[in-house]
Amino acid sequence: MLESDFPDNHFEGLNAPAIDLWRKWLRLYQDKFQGFEYNVRVGQGLDPGPNATDEMRRMWKMLTTKRIDVVAARQNQTWVIEIEPRPGMRTLGQLVGYMGLIGKYYPVRDVLVGALVAEYVGYDMFGLFHDQDHLIFKFQPGHKPSLPPQFLPTTASDQYTVANQ
Repeated sequence: MLESDFPDNHFEGLNAPAIDLWRKWLRLYQDKFQGFEYNVRVGQGLDPGPNATDEMRRMWKMLTTKRIDVVAARQNQTWVIEIEPRPGMRTLGQLVGYMGLIGKYYPVRDVLVGALVAEYVGYDMFGLFHDQDHLIFKFQPGHKPSLPPQFLPTTASDQYTVANQ
């Protein structure tokens, strides 16, 4: 789905700060992708036990599966994108886990790309995400976006900075 498919600014599963970050990212990159899916469920989830009704079982499973913020399709790539204003170890763990689970529960293309969209990324966290080969897109308030050199937008280069780490 494209940004224009969401005129009310609603992206399933994203809260207001994440939506703000996501819209900034979309302005730079939407044209490079064929589509986006939001709140994508992966993982088996938990079974509430033999006494549960079918409806309870369905709801319990929906509540306990993992949920990827955005899955994007681009050429021969499937992107797993997490959006977190101030990512920490929890966000890193989520992205690593989602990258391992997605192929078991969702149709993926030949190349799998992990990406983080954030406002602030501390030095240590930047290094950890980078070590996992995840692309990092930083939209710090009051600054030009800091973007990974491997994936720059078609926008004029004076509109962003290239991450140097």
